[in-house]
Amino acid sequence: MTDTRAQTLFRQKLELLILSEDEAILNRAREVISRHYLTFKQMPYSELDSSSRSELMRAQMVLMVQEESEDLSAFAARVDQVLNLFPRSRIVTVMAASLSRENLEGTQNPRVTPLSQSEFNRTLKFEYICLYRCRAQYFEIQIGDLFPMTTMAFPVFVRMPLNQRYLAVVYSNSVLSDERFQRVGKAESTFIQNRDSEKYLDYITTYYDTSGRGLRKRARALFLSLCHGALHLNEILLFDFKSPGPEAFRARYEALQKTATDLLHLLGTEEDLWDLFREVLKGEFYELWRAPWIAVYGAMIAKKSGQGDPLTVLMAGLLTDVGLFDIDDQISREFLTSESRTVLEEQQREFNNHPILSLNRSLIKGLPLSEEIKAVMVCTHERFDEKGFPNQVPADKIPVEAYILQFAEKIDQGVLTTMKKNGVGFRFLKEKIWEAENNAGTTFSPAFLAAIAESLL
Repeated sequence: MTDTRAQTLFRQKLELLILSEDEAILNRAREVISRHYLTFKQMPYSELDSSSRSELMRAQMVLMVQEESEDLSAFAARVDQVLNLFPRSRIVTVMAASLSRENLEGTQNPRVTPLSQSEFNRTLKFEYICLYRCRAQYFEIQIGDLFPMTTMAFPVFVRMPLNQRYLAVVYSNSVLSDERFQRVGKAESTFIQNRDSEKYLDYITTYYDTSGRGLRKRARALFLSLCHGALHLNEILLFDFKSPGPEAFRARYEALQKTATDLLHLLGTEEDLWDLFREVLKGEFYELWRAPWIAVYGAMIAKKSGQGDPLTVLMAGLLTDVGLFDIDDQISREFLTSESRTVLEEQQREFNNHPILSLNRSLIKGLPLSEEIKAVMVCTHERFDEKGFPNQVPADKIPVEAYILQFAEKIDQGVLTTMKKNGVGFRFLKEKIWEAENNAGTTFSPAFLAAIAESLL
């Protein structure tokens, strides 16, 4: 890092504080830092004294490492000290290789995400949690969604152009005056914390009806709520050491399922919501995590075509690629970033395991999945020509919901490539994908393609 860069760094929002001198840890962290231009500071834990805290207090995420010779109680004490010193920060801990899962109760604080050595070094999980904590804690909303002289149940923020910090301009439990509404309306963008998505949804539901403009705003608010619910579930689901108890986990899943059900009620309307969902959220994190879009695109196809169960499609779509975060990060990144959503031939064998890994992780964590969702999750890469994976399932045994999610994934792939490059519309994109798959005759049966054709118009 040059001197100039070092001088300007802390006029920016501090995203990552690394409290370690371990070269292997630093090298791994630098890969993510350089890929996404994260602002960071690195220092030994021993230098974390009161004289140095002022510039670090706003660090969004702190990375700590358990030493091989350090027992869990001593490490937990260090973690607790950092939690107290940085009350607004989230902590990621890299656990010693010798640690067994059963002895990790000391770091189950909800602000702490423990990673195993394998999770940190081999998978996308560290990159996922960095981007989530540093770049995806706020959802953009439209100031026109709010009404002057209403009591706000959640704060509203603007993002400062120079330091990229979020500044509260409307406070929770305050009345949004006409004057403040006009002033906030001059900002380029307005945001809410993603944890307030339910309160935002309640606000939209209270002040807008279920037709016309109100329907679109409700659909948008429900999608934001769905994203937050899925992210909230992922905080437990994705990470080996996170296990707050089956009741809490089941409650998160059931809350997500309720939001999905509410959203499905809107998807059967004549309103064209494709572009609305496409434009809801943007940023590096949402290039890494595409589950909500694939799930909702699939649910719309199911709802409008009458094929399969839309709720099964939506819930399976949110879970079916969880296993991508359990395979080698070079393989999952190749799949997520390649325009064709494929991997290299030498990567195929490990990649083929990810549907089974998705199901196994969900079951080990105790998700109350229906048999229908389980069947769909392991068939989203099976094909009509019986050359899919992981099990080359006979064509007549592949659930229609699995076909729908495969088609939805191709649409999402087109959104990130063809639509972005060429500026084509959704209808053109969907028709071209349908024609290509109909001519290929490999992934989808002719009967399936005929059944969904009108839902794509």
